[in-house]
Amino acid sequence: MKQLIAALLLLGLAFQVQAQQDDSNFQHTNKGSHLAGGTISLASSFAASYNVFGANLNPNYGYFFADRMAVGGILSLNYSKSNTADASTLATLSPFFRYYFGPNKPLMFFGYASAGGGIYTYNQSNDWLYSFQVGPGVDYFINEHVALEGLVTYKGSQVTTTRQDYTNTVGLLVGLQIFF
Repeated sequence: MKQLIAALLLLGLAFQVQAQQDDSNFQHTNKGSHLAGGTISLASSFAASYNVFGANLNPNYGYFFADRMAVGGILSLNYSKSNTADASTLATLSPFFRYYFGPNKPLMFFGYASAGGGIYTYNQSNDWLYSFQVGPGVDYFINEHVALEGLVTYKGSQVTTTRQDYTNTVGLLVGLQIFF
C-alpha cells in the first residue's frame, strides 16, 4: 500500500512539473498579449411557406489583462432576408471576456461571454437592441501566431423600443484569431 501511495505521489509531482514547464510556452495567452480576428456564420432556413437567409460577421480585438484571461470588444454585423418579409440588419458593439483553460497549444479551449447593444433596422425603422452571448470555444493553432476558431454560443436578444419577443439563438461560429 505504501508503494502505491508513493507511486501516486511521484506521478502527481511529475504532472505538476510538466504543467509548470508547459505554462512557460503558453506565451500568447499570458498577461500583456493581444488577440485580433473574427468569426463568421451563414444560415439558411427552409419551410413550406417561407425561406430565410442570414449572414453574420464578428470582428474582434482583445487584451490579456492576466494570464489566460482576455477582455476586448466585438462588432457584430448581421443581415437577414426572407422571401416573405423585408431584409433586416443589425449592428452591435459589445465588450467580451474570455478565459482559456485546458491543454496548451495546438488546441486551446476557452469560455466566452459578451453583452452589449446596437441598432436593429427593419422595415425602414431603426430600433435599439440589447443582447448577451455565452459559450465554449476552441482555438486550433496552425502556426505560432494564427489559430482557427470554433465557438458554440447561446445568444439572447430583444428589441427594446418595440418590445418584441425575446429571441433565443444557438449558433456555431467559425473564424480566425491572431495572437501577438
